Amino acid sequence: MLTYRRWAAVLATSVALFMGIAQAQAEDRPPVADKVVAYAGEQGVKVWTLRIGERSANEALVQVEGVDHDWNMKIQKMKVEKTDKATRYYTTVDGQKFAALVIQGSDSWAASELYLPGEAQALKLGYSESLSEQGNAQAFLTDYLNAQK
Repeated sequence: MLTYRRWAAVLATSVALFMGIAQAQAEDRPPVADKVVAYAGEQGVKVWTLRIGERSANEALVQVEGVDHDWNMKIQKMKVEKTDKATRYYTTVDGQKFAALVIQGSDSWAASELYLPGEAQALKLGYSESLSEQGNAQAFLTDYLNAQK
């Protein structure tokens, strides 16, 4: 029969173990922006973006939805380069730097474009406030981290 002290020791050990696991899981989650930024485009395409890591790392998660392409629903980490005219999201395709997403400083449909490997034409995009409001930064990060396992 367990005594009070043994019960207390088992309980304290269990709590410490649980807290250690929870802290380790929290440390495994990189910081992300508070909000998802989304774009809608031609032929029903949607593009979701979220800064990941420290701002100075210039990286983002990007998910393309609604395209007949290998990238459909795949969340990718991309490098981000900002200039005074545009923000470009880069990944590597066939060993080469590939600008997948170019966001111009305007809300105009003609200003921003999504480029998919193997496709002849870019898809025009525009910022979507309603899609952005639907995005959940922590859920987006969780989906990305789960896909990496």
